[in-house]
Amino acid sequence: MNILNSFEIENELFYYYDLKKVFSIYESLKELPISLKILLEENLRKASNDEEIEYIIDTFLTRNNSIINFYPSRMITQDFTILPSLIDLATLREKVKHSSEKIDKINPKLMVDLLFDYDLEHNCSQEDIQLQIEKNKEKYKFIKWAQNSFSNLRVIPPGSGICHQLNLEYLSTIIHLEQKDGKNYLFPETVLGTNSNSSITNSLGVLSYSVGGIDAQLSMLGYPIEFKLPKVLGVNIKGKLRKGVTSSDLVLYLKFRLKEHGINNQIVEFLGDGLSELTLEDRSFLSNMSSKYGAVSFYFPIEDKTLLYFSNTKNSNEFSKLIKVYLKNQELFFENKELSFDETIEINLSELEPIIFDYKDIENKVQIEELDNLLITKEGITLKDASIVLASINTCTMVSNPYLLIHAGLVAKKAYELGVKTNENIKKVLTIKSHIVKSYLTKLDLLKYFEYLGFDIIDYECNASNSLYERIEEEIRKYNLNVVSISSGNRHLKEKTHPLIKSSYLMSPSLVIVYSFAQTIKSNIIKELNDCNFWPKHDLVIEYLNKLDFSFYKDIYKNIYLGDISWQNIQIPNTKTFDWDENSIDIKQSNFINNIESKNNQIKSAGILALLGDNIETKYISPQGQISLYSEAGNYLEQKGIKSFDYNTFETRGGNFEIMSRGMFDNVRLKNKMISKEGGYTKDFEKDEIVSIYELAQRFKQRQRPLVLFAGENFGVGEEIQWSIKGIKSLGIKAIIAKSFDEKYKLDLHCLGILALEFTEDEDINILALKGDEVIDINLDERIKTNRIYNLTISSNRGIIETKLNNSIDEANYKNNRTLSSLLNDLIAK
Repeated sequence: MNILNSFEIENELFYYYDLKKVFSIYESLKELPISLKILLEENLRKASNDEEIEYIIDTFLTRNNSIINFYPSRMITQDFTILPSLIDLATLREKVKHSSEKIDKINPKLMVDLLFDYDLEHNCSQEDIQLQIEKNKEKYKFIKWAQNSFSNLRVIPPGSGICHQLNLEYLSTIIHLEQKDGKNYLFPETVLGTNSNSSITNSLGVLSYSVGGIDAQLSMLGYPIEFKLPKVLGVNIKGKLRKGVTSSDLVLYLKFRLKEHGINNQIVEFLGDGLSELTLEDRSFLSNMSSKYGAVSFYFPIEDKTLLYFSNTKNSNEFSKLIKVYLKNQELFFENKELSFDETIEINLSELEPIIFDYKDIENKVQIEELDNLLITKEGITLKDASIVLASINTCTMVSNPYLLIHAGLVAKKAYELGVKTNENIKKVLTIKSHIVKSYLTKLDLLKYFEYLGFDIIDYECNASNSLYERIEEEIRKYNLNVVSISSGNRHLKEKTHPLIKSSYLMSPSLVIVYSFAQTIKSNIIKELNDCNFWPKHDLVIEYLNKLDFSFYKDIYKNIYLGDISWQNIQIPNTKTFDWDENSIDIKQSNFINNIESKNNQIKSAGILALLGDNIETKYISPQGQISLYSEAGNYLEQKGIKSFDYNTFETRGGNFEIMSRGMFDNVRLKNKMISKEGGYTKDFEKDEIVSIYELAQRFKQRQRPLVLFAGENFGVGEEIQWSIKGIKSLGIKAIIAKSFDEKYKLDLHCLGILALEFTEDEDINILALKGDEVIDINLDERIKTNRIYNLTISSNRGIIETKLNNSIDEANYKNNRTLSSLLNDLIAK
């Protein structure tokens, strides 16, 4: 099927794979949700023969949960996630350093945007950025070398901004422009991310999918992500918001409706006339929560509002015109047409009310009317139970959402015009995280109205001190009052509230202002809002938004790849191979590249490393968190001259396999049935000695004996963590034998050449009465085959047990039965 087409704009020709040609043959595909049309386009574009095309068309016609591919146009990741993969590539270059031709082949095959860790990006102090760069100079030197040496790698230097904000405001392009053989090809931008924040681009109409484990590295090598074609839930938004309700209330209401409905690996796609009530910033807040609620994505199709945001933040009206022409040609532009969703729910905006949360039960909203029922049992001089004593507006969660703060600013402005004052007992704080926020509030002449109402303006501190007035503190203590704080911050601010405050509520910034006029949280705020003109209309807020000069985005991002002076001062050689430092603590050559699997797959005379129970999560397998004193990793660092206060975390030391291997299974919650001691310990039966899991693994390497590990049900459940797989390989474990595995974890083990074998019938560790001193033999084929039964022999001084194991991996779900090391070495194959 030839679906290539072209169009001309501004005397330039653009080629694309025309979905309308497909729709003309298969009319029902025209009614696919827009998110599925994007998946259809990229699968057809990548199809290599008629048989593949037929399979793809049938899959989307029947929507029968068949396997499809996700072909991202770029990846966004953070330093600690991608570092091991970059080290693998650098080690591979070292292996062929005498062949310039082969070195040039070793690059990411997918555009990778690397940003630095979240904590550093949230730190506004230049001194702290310099301190972090000095502390992590080995890692940063390697990453800067990689930036200069590898193609398809863009590095955003430390301190440049928040990962998801940069992704939305700067990196996303909506459509991907690729030049090939002198021609311009267009297709939808799709993004692969390594944490949940990458899903934010779904608010911009850019379909995003989050992965972990080995998938990110496979994708970087040019392999697609495989998953079953997801079902699509349509959310039809109708009507307009009533007085007293802001878009943040809508976002929070949607969050609860979707949680209540239940989502199981679906795409949630939004539609309806009411979409106009949601700004791009509101949509980004929702899109960021998709993985938390079990969704593939919360997808907002592209419309004129999307393109206006894109033009404003990218300063690119011409490219926006190109985007619109392409999307309309492909029927990917949102026009509220009737589409075929697997199921639909409806949201009527006119029925929404202001939403408040009690920090004691943050997962459930509070009806404002319920606050009237609060008991007041104690009274002081000016205060009583339920009196509000602290009102804070914190912009940490609203850095890229001017709508909410402009709305609050207009409430403050109306109070000024009406001569309304706030309650003097209430300490009021406006904490401004971003230079952008302060800039637009000042330029719109709204910041002064917060000051008029008595708000203290605190710059750039997320964790500002929430102190109270001294006389208020004395009265609370004297009468033991149950007083209240109100905040527009995030759910994690509970711990940062003043210790004298027993009740805290989360609400929109505008409600924080309105409640600061009241004496108590029991005020009937809905009635008061309906009786006055405090609440600005949606059109007025939009009018103020349109006054903003969005050129500040251009100023902020014009030198984004340059970095500060500390980053610029990191000196690196202009070489195609990395200058490895044997004394480096943070960066070591990979131990996976040269570790090619033996052609002899037989497992003979293997020892048992551990006997683990059910539901062993990846966070218990993988090294995580602070490196402990006297641990194997801590001892290694001490031998290298590193003192305990500089151990740092496993995440920051993730470029050194020696440290990461030592941290495997080192978790106090782990219970090995071979011994009574909890944590990362096991027993060496040859020496009758309890040792660390890492130590026993090294002893078996010296004895030239393979290792296996036994477990119960659901081994490897939880978050996909790359080192929970790579660490197994590093320890020398040849096979894991369990009652059952997490399916994704099982595939990842197979990808590293580690056998994931399951007991057949009713057998398990307990039924077999394993002690850990047994000798294990597994009779395997010369070439490992999937869905095959193998014989297991368990020998000990108590006798011999013969049983069966199943290698139950669907071969179609794995890259032609190839392991990661062989895929990496393919980069240098002739």
